[in-house]
Amino acid sequence: MPTAERRRWSNWGNFPWITGRLAYPTSDAEVGEQLAATSGCTPRGNGRSYGDASLGRHMISGLSLPDHFHLDTEAGMLTCGAGMLLDAILLRIVPKGFFLPVTPGTRLVSIGGAVAADVHGKNHHVDGSLCAFVEELEVMTGDGRVLRCSRLVEPELFWSTCGGMGLSGMVLRVRLRLKRIATAYIRQRSIKCRDLGELFARFEEHKGATYSVAWVDLTASGRSAGRSILLLGEHAALDELPQRLDHHPLRTHGPQRIGVPFFFPSWVLRPWSVRIFNLLYNARMRGRDRTGLVHYGPYFHPLDAVGDWNRIYGRNGFIQYQFVVPLKDGRTVMSTVLTELRKHGLISFLTVLKRFGPGEPRAPLSFPMEGYTLSLDIPVRPGMEAVLERIDALVVAAGGRIYLAKDARCPGRDLGRMYPELPRFRKTVIRYGSHNFTSHLAERMDILGTSARAPGPDPRRVLVLGAGSDAATALARVFAAHGHPLVLAGRDLPALEALASRITEEHEVDCHAVAFDAEAVKDHAAFYAAQDPRPGIVVCAFGWLPDQGLAEERPEMGLRAITVNYTGAVSILEEAARDLEQRGAGCIIAFSSVAGDRGRASNYFYGSAKAGLTAYLSGLRNRLFASGVHVLTVKPGFMRTRMTAGMPLPGLLTADPDRVARQVYTAYRRKRNVIYTLGRWRWLMCVIRLIPEGLFKRLHL
Repeated sequence: MPTAERRRWSNWGNFPWITGRLAYPTSDAEVGEQLAATSGCTPRGNGRSYGDASLGRHMISGLSLPDHFHLDTEAGMLTCGAGMLLDAILLRIVPKGFFLPVTPGTRLVSIGGAVAADVHGKNHHVDGSLCAFVEELEVMTGDGRVLRCSRLVEPELFWSTCGGMGLSGMVLRVRLRLKRIATAYIRQRSIKCRDLGELFARFEEHKGATYSVAWVDLTASGRSAGRSILLLGEHAALDELPQRLDHHPLRTHGPQRIGVPFFFPSWVLRPWSVRIFNLLYNARMRGRDRTGLVHYGPYFHPLDAVGDWNRIYGRNGFIQYQFVVPLKDGRTVMSTVLTELRKHGLISFLTVLKRFGPGEPRAPLSFPMEGYTLSLDIPVRPGMEAVLERIDALVVAAGGRIYLAKDARCPGRDLGRMYPELPRFRKTVIRYGSHNFTSHLAERMDILGTSARAPGPDPRRVLVLGAGSDAATALARVFAAHGHPLVLAGRDLPALEALASRITEEHEVDCHAVAFDAEAVKDHAAFYAAQDPRPGIVVCAFGWLPDQGLAEERPEMGLRAITVNYTGAVSILEEAARDLEQRGAGCIIAFSSVAGDRGRASNYFYGSAKAGLTAYLSGLRNRLFASGVHVLTVKPGFMRTRMTAGMPLPGLLTADPDRVARQVYTAYRRKRNVIYTLGRWRWLMCVIRLIPEGLFKRLHL
């Protein structure tokens, strides 16, 4: 089996983060094994897309697959493994006098990922997107078949894979037509534009240029709104190089020179700092119209020279938001969008405007269409989503669309309007059995049309399992007093419904009761899935303390104690853990017992189950830490409850449920890991654990 790692993952925007497993297969056969063993796989390249297109619970990396590099210099044709980065490809083909026919803004993406996103470049208005140059693909479909597809062979699979975001199958190999070049340099012309109107006029005036892109100063307003620099480019001929360059005309790009060593504080990228940067960027160009030679590296991929530049946006990450609107509405929509962003302080550090040529109608999910496209880098912050939803509506109303390869937050309700060929894509996926592929993006936007509405999360909602116990009831009241909505779950539904009614009346919070049986393990998954909204806090407070003497005579009682106190708890908490882990937030509070710290003759069935639960919670806490989910283990000592009624309990070591509840709530707020209630139990159990076994077995405990 291939190696794999499980941890938290994000793409280049550092938003969102999910917990998942990434496998590194080294052959087609191992890719097939992953597909056969796991449903819902996500192909992943170098993770340089900005949103969540290559994120999923079960990811398969293409980087570990063989390169299969072959360059046919006679035909100008490249065949290579889908995991090869554009960076590595350029290093091999440029010295031979070839260049990529289309290159995005970074060369640190895999060629397979570039095909899946049908990437575009500064030359789309002239040459189209990358898939216009793809001659053939080898794709593994969801049923494990490896199919060769092209415009003539399996054309539906071919066009659904071009721009299909990895949902039609996993690209294994790519055959691509290259562009012949004489030098590695670009003849660049830079034109300053006073406002948006002049920029659009210049775009149309120079629409015959091979490469064109505009940097826009989003902070400029009034008469200067849309102030920008239009950058035009052509591949330089050999006789255009100065003497200092003509000795090595096909020089490749160099390594990264600097890196960002840490995440910048959130206050760095604010309107004032972006305004200063834009003023300096605009001022560095002297004159209104300049020409010069620039190497392909800084021309096409300027940010690749800076390692980890995404850290500039801080730990919260950023959104790269890109949309396209038709030519007829381009200027109007762009002006409205720029005004909306300025008004709400969503200042983009990099704002890029390009002109697209006609799109590819045969590729149902390909992004480009004839019109203008705007790309924005926006730091994640409160209020951002509401502004972007208004812009979404503007784009859809104008007949435009959002780029799925960069999206990280669009709800997807207008997906069919943005991509009218979506039904055709879904039919192709079904036909080729590729429903085994999915992604965080696909599920969030329901691209495949297979997702029922998932219950939304409520981070403050508390699900109390075993709410009928005295300790759980007391804790529920404490949470209710702090304004938390509650779901009380247990076996005695009429009693819980009465309790929920009292809590609602006393604390004016949403509180209702549901039936739950800890022993009905087979029903736990369905029970948790039915929670709507899904809870952000899960309390596991059920338990059963059998009479030890009777349990020794009747083994089924001992086994039931293990089922209730350990198996049932693990079963339902695993459902909660998977949910909270994917959301990257939440808390699990579980009641174990001091009885689990060391087995004693007086309650070893109960104690062994609680010992197992304590160990489970420790491992779960370790697993969920990276995802931001907190696990609190509560170890009560003696409590005055219905379960302990009639027992001779020592006063100094016995607490009432209300006190325990207050301690648990405080520990939850402080994110404690393990608490003893009362605190003196910690020292007592420390002593008990240190007693040598030879002496301990002689004690009557």
